[in-house]
Amino acid sequence: MTDQRFEDIDPLEEKLRSARPREEERTVEEELLRHIDPLIEDHLVDEVIRPIKSGKEAVVYCCRANESLGGGLLAAKIYRPVERRSFKQDGVYQQGRERGSRPDAQTLRALGKKSQRGRLHKFNAWINHEMRTLTVLYDAGCDVPEPVHRQGPVILMEYFGDEEHPAPVLLNVKLDCEEARPLYQRVLDNVESFLVQHRVHADLSAYNMLYWDDRVVIIDFPQSVDPRYNDDAFDLLVRDLRNVNAFFDEDAVDLVDPLDHVLTLWREHVDPMR
Repeated sequence: MTDQRFEDIDPLEEKLRSARPREEERTVEEELLRHIDPLIEDHLVDEVIRPIKSGKEAVVYCCRANESLGGGLLAAKIYRPVERRSFKQDGVYQQGRERGSRPDAQTLRALGKKSQRGRLHKFNAWINHEMRTLTVLYDAGCDVPEPVHRQGPVILMEYFGDEEHPAPVLLNVKLDCEEARPLYQRVLDNVESFLVQHRVHADLSAYNMLYWDDRVVIIDFPQSVDPRYNDDAFDLLVRDLRNVNAFFDEDAVDLVDPLDHVLTLWREHVDPMR
């Protein structure tokens, strides 16, 4: 399989989402913020401070946590309504997912339909998958946000940054050689740890890594795949490493060859006969 297979879903291109008219965007934001109200009523969140990231699939807000959650700041990732989501070719990522999550027969039938009920089941399954993946990877010691609570289309998770400034995405950070080398190796270590936990990020790039307190935190896992059940997982992992390499300067860092590195990891953690 070549990169042409994934041309329409390249993460760097997908980030360049078309701008909506201002009035429509304001209406969408009001709809999304209504999903925070139940969290306030349940004394999980005290207030929304500001939006910190707007993407094609979700909007992330910085919130003040209630004392029931220890206070401080949290990130609230609110998925856009199913009719407003624009993710292309999600079948690439959905392949084999039901084998890992073991849904009941009724849910499987709904997922196979293009009805409103089927779309809602798929929407909820997408959010559940990210919450479950974050939990598995955080518990394994990976550099991902700690998941705190999921309610409806909202995932509350660990926030990186301070009240005035959220942690920047790695794309916007200028690293010197001494900073870049250990960070690059840490990203590679995380990629391997993900694979040990049966996950390939499948959308990894400098857009999906935060930089805070001299460390990288990897975010956005709804499209992650299980390499045991997804036929495209190997190629998606090669693409992940190519995207990572595209950020790190080869003059400053000894970059791995993506294909060779993935083959080594795959034979050790997935299929020794690859």
